[in-house]
Amino acid sequence: MPSDPRLRKKLPSQFAGRDFDPQEGGRPKDGNLFIWTIVILLLIGFAIACWIGSFYIFGHPEKPFSYQVLNKLKKLDPPKRFELTAAPRGEFLKASQIWDRFGKLAPRELARANEALLRNYLRNFKLSQDLVPYVIGTYNILDSYELTGGDFIGTGVVALAQSRESSRVLLEQVFSADAKVVPALQRTLLTGFDIDLKRENELSAIIHVERLPDGRIKATAISILYPSYESATASGTFTLDPPQELNVAAGLPIITARRQEDADKKYAGFRKRAGLPESTQEAISQNRLMRVERPVAVNTPQASGEPTPTPVPAVADVKAVPPAIPVQPVAAPVAAFPEASATPQQVQPPPPSPSLTPGGVVASSTGAWPTYEPGQMPRGRLLNIKDVSTMSGADVSSERVYLQGNFVVTAAGQNRAVLRTQGAIAQAIGFGGRSGNVRVIVEFPAGVRPPGEGATFSRDARRPFQITDVREGADGQVNVNVREVTRP
Repeated sequence: MPSDPRLRKKLPSQFAGRDFDPQEGGRPKDGNLFIWTIVILLLIGFAIACWIGSFYIFGHPEKPFSYQVLNKLKKLDPPKRFELTAAPRGEFLKASQIWDRFGKLAPRELARANEALLRNYLRNFKLSQDLVPYVIGTYNILDSYELTGGDFIGTGVVALAQSRESSRVLLEQVFSADAKVVPALQRTLLTGFDIDLKRENELSAIIHVERLPDGRIKATAISILYPSYESATASGTFTLDPPQELNVAAGLPIITARRQEDADKKYAGFRKRAGLPESTQEAISQNRLMRVERPVAVNTPQASGEPTPTPVPAVADVKAVPPAIPVQPVAAPVAAFPEASATPQQVQPPPPSPSLTPGGVVASSTGAWPTYEPGQMPRGRLLNIKDVSTMSGADVSSERVYLQGNFVVTAAGQNRAVLRTQGAIAQAIGFGGRSGNVRVIVEFPAGVRPPGEGATFSRDARRPFQITDVREGADGQVNVNVREVTRP
C-alpha cells in the first residue's frame, strides 16, 4: 500500500484492504482469471462436443440413439412410397450378383455396407449418390412370420425365401402392411410359393445382408413401391403400406437364428413330402405372388383432334378370356381317355374308385373362381397327361384347357393336393416314360376338403380339372397346376 495516508484515502472502496501497485495500472493481483479460463475452456469443449455430436447424429440415423433423437425432433421423415417413375436410381441384382458382391466381404466391410444400406433407406435415399441395390429373380418361400412390435417393422409379414438360381442366397422379404391385411398375407405367403421380382414393375431394395454360419447369404429387402399384390391362384388382393415408425433398436435381420433353423426344417420336410430331389432347387408349386398395377385414370380430351389415352389394365400380365359357353350334352359316350378335342365331351360316370372324389363341406363353392355342375363348364380343350407333358411353358391363360385321367394322391394340404397318374394304367395304355415325370398340383375351392394321401380317383370329361399353368423344372419334372371347377 502507498505510504502517504492522503493517497490511501483517495483509493476506491472496492480496493480497500487489498495490495495495490500503481505501476500495474490499478489491477488487483489475486483475480479469478484462472477459474474463468477453466470455465471458458470447458464451455468451448462442450460446444465442440455438441457440434461434433450433432454431425454424428444427423450423419448416422441408423444408430438407435440417433434415430430416437431425430425422430423426436421430427428431423427424419418416415419411409415414403415411391412411384416407379420417380424412384431412386439403382442397379438390379440377381442372386448370383448378390453373392458376388456381399459373399466375399470381410466382417467389418459387411458391417459398414449394412450401415450404409440402412442409412440410405431411413433417409428415403436422399443425400447419397450410391446406386440402390434392387433384388430381381424368383424366390421360393421357406416360411413366413407375422411382424410384431418387437421387430424392425411393427405390422405386416416377413417371408423367408430361397433363390431358384442359387441355394446359397436367401431373401428376407418384408411386407409392411396394416394389421387387417396380415391374415391375407399369411394365406398367400405359404411354403413352396414363388415370389417373382421383376425389374419392369418391382423395386425391392436391399437394406441388410447377413452371412449365415453355414456360409449362405441372407439379404433383407423391402419394396419401396409398397404395391398391391395378388396370388396367381388365390382370391383377393392386398396393398402394402409404408411403416410410420421403425424400431431401429430391434436391428436386422428380422428372422432370428431359431426361426431360420425352423424354416429350413419345414422346407426340407415340404420337399420330401412333395417328392423333390435334394439336388434341385425346383419346387413343386408354381403358385406365384403377382404384382397388381394401380389403374391409371384416363383423361377426357378437352378439344377435338386430341388423342385419347389408352387405358392401362388393372392387373399386369393378364389376358382377356372370351365369355364362357355352356357345354351341351352329347348322346354317345367316349372312352375314359379320349384324344384332345375342341370341347369337353359328355361321358357316363365311371364306376366308383376305391376312394371317391373329395366331398365338399358346403353345398356350393365359396372359392375364388366359378364352379359348375358336372358337364356344364365352359368350352375348352380336353387333354390327357400324355398331352400335357409336352406343354411346358405354353400360355394357357388365353383359352380354357382341361385335364382328365386316373390319379393317386401323393401329398395333401389345407386346400391343395399333389397327384400323379396311376402307374399301372399309364403303362397299360403306353404313355411311356415322360408322362411319369408329370406332377399335378390341384387347388380346391374354399370349403372343399382335398382327398387324403394315398387316395385314388378318376376324372373324365364331365368333371375335368382346369389347367392354369404348366412348367418343366431343371430336373425334367413337369409341374401342372390345376383347379377344381366342378361341384361335388
